[in-house]
Amino acid sequence: LVASFYAALNSSMWQRLPHQSALELLNDLCFPEHCPICAEERTSCPRFVCESFVSKTFASSMTPEEAFPWFDLTAAQLRESPFSQLLAGSEAMRSHLAALYRGVLGARPAEPRGLAGPSAALAPAPAAPDHSPSPSATPEISSKKRGEAAENESKSS
Repeated sequence: LVASFYAALNSSMWQRLPHQSALELLNDLCFPEHCPICAEERTSCPRFVCESFVSKTFASSMTPEEAFPWFDLTAAQLRESPFSQLLAGSEAMRSHLAALYRGVLGARPAEPRGLAGPSAALAPAPAAPDHSPSPSATPEISSKKRGEAAENESKSS
């Protein structure tokens, strides 16, 4: 997710789009005017600001016409960034982006299953049963097949 957003900002940089316009586009895409989450909770949608993606120091040095800088997507994904910190610290941002993702996929919100904690939805599914032969059974199968192959070979000669 982090790299996707920084890639979108890289695209805006190539188009020489001022950073405020890039933020406006991201906000329009990610936070609809009539958001069901905010309507239900009677709050307003979170909004991206310059500091969502760059440090406060860097943001304060940017002119209104200036585009975002080029972001190294590998570094953005592997290291802590302002955006990864925003995601980690804002339940509202995570829930809005999850709703956006579900909407794009045409999925309905998941029903609660009694799991506790915000990461419960990210719990892995139970593993499928393993029907492959156990390691101890493999030599028997192999030796049996070798015996059959040797028997067939002796019959053909």
